[in-house]
Amino acid sequence: MRTFPDALTFCLSAATSALAGRRYLSCLWELTYRCTARCGMCNYWALEHRPDRELSLPQIQRGLDRVVAYGCRLVNFTGGEPTLREDLDDIIAHASGLGMWTSMVTNGSLLTRDRVRALREAGLDNLLVSLDSASPTAHDEQRGVPGSFRRVEACSRWIRDDFLKGHRTGGVMCVISRRNRSELADVIGFAREHGIFVLVQPYHANKTGDPDPVPDMGAPLVRELESLNRGGRVVLNSRGYLRGLARLPGTAHQPRCHAGLKYLSVDPYGGIHPCVDMPAVGNILSGELTAVRSKAAQEMVTSCRGCWYCFRGEADTSLSVAGCLEKVGLGIAVVRHNAALRLRRLLAGANAAEPDRPPGVAQP
Repeated sequence: MRTFPDALTFCLSAATSALAGRRYLSCLWELTYRCTARCGMCNYWALEHRPDRELSLPQIQRGLDRVVAYGCRLVNFTGGEPTLREDLDDIIAHASGLGMWTSMVTNGSLLTRDRVRALREAGLDNLLVSLDSASPTAHDEQRGVPGSFRRVEACSRWIRDDFLKGHRTGGVMCVISRRNRSELADVIGFAREHGIFVLVQPYHANKTGDPDPVPDMGAPLVRELESLNRGGRVVLNSRGYLRGLARLPGTAHQPRCHAGLKYLSVDPYGGIHPCVDMPAVGNILSGELTAVRSKAAQEMVTSCRGCWYCFRGEADTSLSVAGCLEKVGLGIAVVRHNAALRLRRLLAGANAAEPDRPPGVAQP
């Protein structure tokens, strides 16, 4: 989305995909399982990696064409570490050219100021760098790579200065776990101090099989997050998503999961999944995407005890008229935030160049 008319077209198309019965809304696309970090809350880095089997650029482009034909209007590129793909800019440019909202989550280890600019020019709409703690020691320990926190600080400056323009969102992504549950105010303070946004979601045992880091959530946390978000919106999560944190999986009256019905996942080798944590039921390059709506696929969904990933709960927000209107309100707040950033920089004459890489950061 490069222009205001493009944004209007996207909003109408996304609303149609959200509210129409047989259209998909969003797709989570894992570009690779390879990773430069050794995170405790994810074990992708420990899996067997087969780069030779990963989809090629033409195959990914063909797959994106297919999901758009089924109504999908949002795509979130993840990994592993998606910036390990040398053709990442071309992948994003193709998705953006199809009119999709494009998002990416990265650990930031391979980002530079120039690459942030290139991603923006390719058409990336949302850029999030993982942050586990506002404490450098705690973050580096969780990521398993010394110097990771300093890298996040540098990425935050580049995102603020070179990415947050117009409708674009960007900042840090914080996975809430038992270890950092008490530090959310500091993480949100980090985002506010750097002039960026923050997205939160709770850790789930689906990723590693280890239930120990699952956080103790509830109404007090929701009230804390809503309070921290007053006086200038920093948290990108919708109100509906935040309030859903008080109803973590395993409790009664869980809302229906729309995995396979309104969203799906694609793995690095082309497998399509109703949910990122469920087995593949088909391939993006052959057959019908509706395989994720098959009886067998939906039985997996209904038998799941549930999660509260952004891929689920946040996407659910858009499946109602009220949710769509809230997203429009968020978009207006983002545009105002980014315009204020630009104005402050202009008035301060903040044109001094920063180093492309922070000194002393260990490279993976």
